[in-house]
Amino acid sequence: MADEMHDPEMSYRRGYHQSALRLFDAIKHCLPVGQRSIVHAWIAEDVCKWRVAGMKGESKRDPDGSTVMCQPPTKRLSEIGG
Repeated sequence: MADEMHDPEMSYRRGYHQSALRLFDAIKHCLPVGQRSIVHAWIAEDVCKWRVAGMKGESKRDPDGSTVMCQPPTKRLSEIGG
């Protein structure tokens, strides 16, 4: 596994995951139950898997060590609608 404290990409993924959790915790009481469950599942499943995949080296990396696509998954969030 990669070192989350010294690898810039792993630090980014860790920070993204932790920030998503904190933001959700701050606003969950304002969200309708349906949206709350979608956002919770997105963080608990999609973002967590994305973070762990980077730590395990399952994300394809360029020769310089960075992944080709270091973007968090957002597909599930499109279920929320406007």
